Amino acid sequence: MELRQATSGTCLALAYERLELRAIKDNTYRSYLQTLRALEIEDLPIEKATVRELGRRLSTVITQSTRRKHAVNLQACLGIKVPTPAPKQKVYDLPTVQEVREAFADSKYRPHVYGMTFAGMRIGESLVNQPLKGKVINIDRQRTPQNEITPAKTTGPVIVPDWFAEEYATYQLGAINHATVYRGVKRKAKKELGIELNPHALRHLFATTLVAAGVSPNILKAQMRHHDVAVSLRYYVQHEEKDIASAVASVFG
Repeated sequence: MELRQATSGTCLALAYERLELRAIKDNTYRSYLQTLRALEIEDLPIEKATVRELGRRLSTVITQSTRRKHAVNLQACLGIKVPTPAPKQKVYDLPTVQEVREAFADSKYRPHVYGMTFAGMRIGESLVNQPLKGKVINIDRQRTPQNEITPAKTTGPVIVPDWFAEEYATYQLGAINHATVYRGVKRKAKKELGIELNPHALRHLFATTLVAAGVSPNILKAQMRHHDVAVSLRYYVQHEEKDIASAVASVFG
């Protein structure tokens, strides 16, 4: 990877120094350096990279999600803790698990959609065969958008229904890419279910369905492969007013 020459005492020089000590992926490395470029601080002297100055530059980024990404990157590559916007939960128009199962039963994307719906896989994880033992899928790898096989973002065992474990054992997943599956899922969902549905929404459906079934927070965390259950509950579980009304009626009569 070609790098521009660092100037001593600049943000770029500090980033090079810090990142060389970390075992990170090339795309993560590039993302950190792109943040410095986007905020125009590559040649900013370190002594001028104050929290206030960095916060001012971050405030010029309009999109909250992009602003959050840059804030996280700054902390990683410069070691300077700047105000970081909280991530916003994405709310999807979710179908039922049964609706998904029926809509994609005869689809060529069935292995990927079922992996996301019944095992909570991310799209990249659904594109490769994961180790299977009994009814436990040990998710440990993914196919990146660049078509490389790398460790999964989060790893761990996920218990799946017996019928899906038997079906998963028959899957022979080829080198189909992210974009093809993403577009295929959206197109099929629109045609069969009449809704906008992307692959990541299926992971939300997985979490939301588990909670609706009354699983404990610890089980949810394990099935989602999160280190903190708050992440599972805050960003993946959806509910509507009718869900609250139903719960209140069930508990209080």
